[in-house]
This record gives sequence, structure tokens and C-alpha cells, in this order.
Amino acid sequence: MNTQMGQAPVQNSHLPEETPFLRHIISMMLLFVLVLGIVGVNPFRQTLAPMDLLLAYPGWDNAGIDTPLINAERSDALDHRLPNWREFRRELWEGHIPLWNPLHQLGATGIQAPIYEGLSIPFIVYALTPNEAMGYTFAILTNYLLAAFGTYFLLFFMFSNRRAAVFGAMVFAFCGFNIAWAHWPHLTTSALIPWVLATQLRYWQTGRLSWALGFTFSVALMGLGGFPFVALLGAISSLILGIVVLLAELRSIGINQLPIRRIVGLGCAGTAGAFLALPGLLQTRDILDSTDLSSRTSGTAFSPYDIIYMFGSDFSDHLGVERTFSAGIPAALLTILSIYIIIRERNRFAILGLIIAIFTMATAFGAAPANLVKLIPGFDLNTWSRASILFGLSVAILSSYTINYISPTSPKYEPYYKSHVVLFICLLQAINLGYWFRQINARPDIETFFPETPSISYVLSKILPGQSIISDDSFLSSGFLSNYRLPELFAHGFRTGAQKKIAQDIAPSYQTTYTASVIQCSDINFSSRRITYAAVRFFLVRSGCATELAYETSGIGQRPTLPLNNGALKGNLVIDKPMSATSVQVLLATYKEGYAPSALIFDLYKDELLVAHAELPPEAIRDNQFATFSFNQAAPLVTGTYRYVISMTKPDSQKTLSAWAFETAGGATYQVGSSVFPGIPKIRVIEKTHLPQNFSITPVEPGIDVVENHVILGSGYYVHGLDGQPEADFGSVRLATYRPDDVTVEYSGATHGWVIFPIRTNKYWRATLDGKAVELKSFLDFFPAVEVNGQSKIRFYYDSSHLLKTLELCIAGFAVSVILLVMTNGRAPRLPTGT
Repeated sequence: MNTQMGQAPVQNSHLPEETPFLRHIISMMLLFVLVLGIVGVNPFRQTLAPMDLLLAYPGWDNAGIDTPLINAERSDALDHRLPNWREFRRELWEGHIPLWNPLHQLGATGIQAPIYEGLSIPFIVYALTPNEAMGYTFAILTNYLLAAFGTYFLLFFMFSNRRAAVFGAMVFAFCGFNIAWAHWPHLTTSALIPWVLATQLRYWQTGRLSWALGFTFSVALMGLGGFPFVALLGAISSLILGIVVLLAELRSIGINQLPIRRIVGLGCAGTAGAFLALPGLLQTRDILDSTDLSSRTSGTAFSPYDIIYMFGSDFSDHLGVERTFSAGIPAALLTILSIYIIIRERNRFAILGLIIAIFTMATAFGAAPANLVKLIPGFDLNTWSRASILFGLSVAILSSYTINYISPTSPKYEPYYKSHVVLFICLLQAINLGYWFRQINARPDIETFFPETPSISYVLSKILPGQSIISDDSFLSSGFLSNYRLPELFAHGFRTGAQKKIAQDIAPSYQTTYTASVIQCSDINFSSRRITYAAVRFFLVRSGCATELAYETSGIGQRPTLPLNNGALKGNLVIDKPMSATSVQVLLATYKEGYAPSALIFDLYKDELLVAHAELPPEAIRDNQFATFSFNQAAPLVTGTYRYVISMTKPDSQKTLSAWAFETAGGATYQVGSSVFPGIPKIRVIEKTHLPQNFSITPVEPGIDVVENHVILGSGYYVHGLDGQPEADFGSVRLATYRPDDVTVEYSGATHGWVIFPIRTNKYWRATLDGKAVELKSFLDFFPAVEVNGQSKIRFYYDSSHLLKTLELCIAGFAVSVILLVMTNGRAPRLPTGT
């Protein structure tokens, strides 16, 4: 088959030869087996959910289940994706459409918002599977199968070579980006990119209406995939493909009616797909409109030099979400070889892969001027390194082109050894990708899927609708416990300005990233009235940690100390005020290991007198986190200079452990072994706080305390006014009926004021008072409030009529676009054999 640039038109000579359907079935089965082999999971005994990270934290120590920690970068799946998916699934199984999610930050748009992936194919698979753990595994596998099958068809339509298509399908489906982002909407969206390109190309080649409609639905599904930036990258790829085939067509036969009709047809089909996705995209726009995105930064962590890592993960097996992009060593070698082949024999699709690679170098690897890259829509608010998904696409195309060159379409005339060489390369590629996949994605036993603990069970048995919880870093990120249907104000996600003010008053240092929170118990302000306004009834915290920060070292810069394997870490602390210390926290580094290689001992001396002692087991020490050394009893510290000694019980361990230290700290020094360095380790001294009278502590299980706020009596409250800090009266408000999107409360008081239901709402919430529509006000610019003058019944509800209006408009737009597609569609006449 002629593949030269500038020959006959795409629609004719570049139509793949007719292949028996059975052969495609065999290729699909082979791909299915390869995907299962690379993932290496037994869905009946294992789950792909990252329960290794969940169970690595003290909050689940009493669950009676243990599993090794494989990767510590899977928190988003646990504090964002799965809490939302589990709530949507529960509602659907109960026969309700989850248009509102009461768990996510006390309230958020439900299944109709694409950023939660509730409109995606993997979620449908998860929701329909009776066993949740198995369903999540099938959902992840579905994404990889979608990516593999779509890439197979794309490459077959390009090169008409099934072996090359199977190889390239492996490359894209399990490129570093897709392996690293396995539990994010990034993969859900990227898995649809090959389908967009394949249907677009096939329509260009055949003019068949069925492929145009396939393009329509692929565009819609990609738009609803959950991550707009990756969808934008898919659209850019589609644009590049369109330009390449159009230029090749014009070079071959010049301007004629057929290419113009194809362009118009694709435009109509893409517009129809956009109309299908529009209702969901408008929901995403509403969410982003209420969010301050100014702190989101553009740019990339890569440099052009980093392209050498296409041969592996930083050459040191340091796989990481934001830096992993390699698509396998065999694929990288074949890609380099393809450049030589392109020089000898130009092919329009190989040149397409080269152009995509150049675009990736310019953006993801920062080869182009930053000001120029920022002119591309979307690149000013997103991390450019995520454009490395296009690296996987370009490598899939270029390596497949090389396979096609090595192993041509007609095996009858190819030397015997070539088929064995191709088979060997495919096996190497699968083994390479499988190894990397298992290095970054855990496969814990199926019984590890969200086990309950005594504290979680205790809170679940007592909490009421409208009430919420706060958990400390014993449960890692806020949002982890939302998986158990426990609402969390600090859960992962975008926050409004009003929400940030409430959060900062409750826990000033709550924010660890733009969207995630890790709360130290010592940072919680139990005296904050906003705890009551948010109806936070329970706090799940580390045992004995209802404390406050009494002293903290400070300085400039940071660096790890010499490993404590070289000797004890010693230095001085100058305490400037009397305190009763209950614990000391030290920021430690285990160098990517799940736990420390040894237990640690902390001793504090005043002159030569030992005033405090604590020992910490290895599993309580996490990489780049403060480790808490709790004293057996409070240590009274007076003003003065104290000497600390931090030592390993097993300093001869082969793995290292360091503390993080300020590089300079007003002339202070510290010592490791016999070596002295300027600076001071990052140390906090914690003392016990006096909880307000309305709080009590219940030690339900070893290591975890449940702190209860007894002011929170019910599900709503009354305040006399919306200004200042009024008293919240829960006793006069009773919950009558409850659905996540429809709540009725009864106010039994006789005075004028406001009834508040402590949830987050948006502009689509409405209210009625005794059956009559009333204006819905807000308390603290966050909680819905209705004015009352005496006993009354108040209904708060989510008005979904705007969705129906948008849907009607989009259906009309879709219908018009499809009609125009049919009217403008032109199919090339089938030419006689040999033409």
C-alpha cells in the first residue's frame, strides 16, 4: 500500500485494506489479555483501589487489616473521587438521581458535574457492579481497555497493520501519564482521545455517516471525562490531525468539493458532540465561576533535557505522578528509529506523530517561550507538564510506524525472522509496562476496601443529617472519612472565599495544596464559633492530641540533616515562656519509604536533668511529615535553654532517616554524630489545651479519640440575626424530612430571627416558608437562611429546572447539527479495483 506523502487522496489510496472481522476480534482478544496481564490484578481477590494508602495511617490501625504501602500519591482518589462515586452509587441504588451531594464540603453539585466523573463510562461500570471493590477495579480496567481499543483502531486506520496497531495500543494505554494518573479523571478523559482521532480519520477516509456520529459521541464523552485540560489537549490533537490530512489532500489533488464537505461534516459532528456535553460543562463553569483560580499556576516542572527520561523513570525508579511520562523503553527506541525511517520514506501519519511530539516538547518540556505557550487557551491556568499525555500519543504513532516498516502488511512476503522479532519486542514492551504499573499502583486484597473502625462506627451511629465532622492527620487528608458518608467541610476541592474564612477560623493552617487539606489536631481552634455554625459535631483525632502549638522553631531555607544513621541529632531549644508540654513534633524524611527504618527516641534535658522522654515506632514515622513524640505525662517547662537528643534504636539500618532543618536560624547550630551544622531542625512543642465546657472526649479505641461538641443537638438552628456572632439555638429547630436535595425543618420558637440549615448551597437552591416561596438569604455568605417570625415550617430544596431548560436547548442544538451533518455529508464513490 502506498504511504508516500503527496500521493493519491486520503479517501481512496489510504483506506485500510479490507480485513476479515474475525482478525479484528483476535486482535481485540489479544489486547484484552495484554491489558489484564500488564495490570496484573485478580478482580475476584484484589482491588485496584488505593487502600494501601488508607491503611497506612493510624486512623485505621484498629481495623485489623494490614497491607504494604506501594504508593503515597493516591490521596486524591480517596478524598475526592471515591467519596463522590460512593455517594452517587448509593443514591442510584436507592432509586434517586443524585443531583446534590451533601458530603462534599457540606454540599456540592452532584452527578451532573463532569469534574466528579459521574457521567463517565468507568463510573457507570462501577455503579452497575454489585460488589463495590470489584466494581472499582472494573472501572479502572475499563479506562485502559477504552484507551487500548481506541488506539488500536486509530493506528489500524493509519497503517492497516494489526501488529503495529496492537503494539501502539499498548504504548498509549499504558504510557507513563496514564499509569501515573490511573485514579484521576485525567485517565478517564485521555482514554477517549484515540476514539476522537480514530472516528475523525475514518470519517475522512470513508465519508460514512456512522463514523461521523462516532466522532460526535467520542467528542461528547471526552468533554464529560472530568478533566477539561486533557480534553483540550485531545481537541488540539484533533486539530493537528485535521490539518495534516487536509494538507496532504490538497497536495495530492488540489482543492475540490469533497475535502470541503468532509470539513463541514466534521464541524457539524463536533458541534453535535459539544451540544451533548454542554449541560455538564455548564455545571463545571458554575463551579469555577464561584472559585478564585488566581493561585493556580502555569509552567512545567520539566526542561527540554528531561526528554532523556523517555527511556525510564528518572533512571532511578522514582516514579511519581507529575513526572512520569515514559511510554516504555522498547517504544522509546522504536520512536527514535522512526525519525530515520521518516527521512527515508515520508508518511503523513508518521509526520503527524512528529508534529505532536514537537508540540509536546514546546509545552510540556518548556522548549518554547513561556509567554508564547500561555497564549494557548487553557495553558495559563494549568500545569503544562500534564501535556505529556501527548508524548504517549506521539510515541504510540511513531513506534507503530516503525513496527509497520519492520513488519509490513503482507506477511506472506516478509522474512520468517521478522515476525519473531516483532513478537519479542511486544513481549518486552508488555513486561516493561507491567513492571512500571505495579510499582506505582497497588493491588491490595479485596477485604481492604474501606474497612470500618470502632471510632468510625461510633460516629456513624450518632451523627444526624446536616451535622459534620473534622478529622486530623491520623486519617491523612480531610475527605477520607467522607467515604463513610460523613460530611467534611475541609474535603478536597475548590473553595469559595466565604468558605475559606470559615475554614481559617476553625483550623488556620488547614490548606496543604490549593484543593487539599491535612489538619493537625494542635491547629484546631475549638473555641471558634464557626465550629457550631458549621454543625461540626465530632472530631476524630489522635489520642491525647486535643492540644495547641506552644513553641515552634523558625529560620530561613530548608535542607535535610545528615542521616541519623551517622549518630544522634542534638541541639538546643530556647523556651521563651512557661508551658506544660505533652508532646514534641519533628519533621522527618524517610526518603520515599513508607515507614522509618528504625524506632526513634526523643529525650529533652534541662542542664543534665532528663525532663521528657518519648519513643516512636517506625510505622508512626512518615516521609516528609511531622512525627509526634508523645510524653507519658505532661512535662512542665520553664523559661530557659533545653537540650534535645533524637536517636535511632537501629542506626546500622541500610535505609536512611533524616530530619528537616532550617539552613540558618539566628546563629543556632545542631549536631549529628560528631559533625556540627548551622541551623535548627523543624521542631514543634505541643501543650494540652483546655477544651470548652461543651466538648467531651470519648476514647473509643486505642490511639484515636472522638471529641464531641454537645451544642450540636439537631440538624438546623435559629439565630436572632445574620450579623456578628449570634448564639445558635439548635433546640427550637427540628428536622421534619430529609433528602440530600430537599430538606424540611420546623421552627417552634415565637421570636423573629433566622433559621439556618448548615450546608453549602449554590444559586440554584430555593426555600419556602409554610408552603410559600421566600427569598433565600445566606449566613456568613455560606449557609442558607430563611427569615421567620414565629412557629413555621421551612423547606430548603435544590431547583433542577435549569437543567431541564439547558437540556432542551442542547437537544435542539444536537438535532440541528446532525441534520446539517446529513445534508452536507459527502461520501466518495467506491473506485474500481486497481484504481
